[in-house]
Amino acid sequence: MSVPPGPPTPPPYAAGPGAPDPRRPRPSGWWFAMGGALLVAAVASGIGLLVWTLSGFLDTDATVSGDGRPHLVTVDDDRDRVLWLRTDDPTACRVVDATTGQEVRLGPVGGTFEKSDGSGEWTADSRFRPGSGELEVTCAAGGAPVQVGHAPDVRGFVGGIVATVAVPLVLGLAGLVVLLVTAVRWGTGRPRGPTRTLARTGGQVP
Repeated sequence: MSVPPGPPTPPPYAAGPGAPDPRRPRPSGWWFAMGGALLVAAVASGIGLLVWTLSGFLDTDATVSGDGRPHLVTVDDDRDRVLWLRTDDPTACRVVDATTGQEVRLGPVGGTFEKSDGSGEWTADSRFRPGSGELEVTCAAGGAPVQVGHAPDVRGFVGGIVATVAVPLVLGLAGLVVLLVTAVRWGTGRPRGPTRTLARTGGQVP
């Protein structure tokens, strides 16, 4: 008795449709540029804020010679001024409001403030109100030059120092995070462009 034939052998078939690549696409190269820009901004902001913070100490309205003669100095009347005297050779000075003719009262600075520039070491000696802003400054003959400048603002100085540290720190950390995340996604992501597929094979092509 013959055995009935079994079902026919299925024909070989080719690879089926591919599955989409599950990896996320690589980020745009602009993300690297953004991270680098944040780092550059951190450095630039730190330098700018430091210069701005120190400007209250370094900027001067005028330098008056110690020759015993009155010198006209014009300043804004927005804030108090101080006389900066040479630390190694202090000179006595007299300030008069040129508009009213009245002598300007010189008071204590309220602390010890010193600075250094290309011309030497200076100490804040006297604080005064600028009045009309038109001042006659007379310093003793034979003495060292005297600088007229903005009165130091302690609260503004402290706030400037805090900003000088905080702003670059935030920008720098943000730049590092952007660069790190972008680098990781670039290394693990699929190339940008048309979506690739992963072939699924179900047999062999003859």
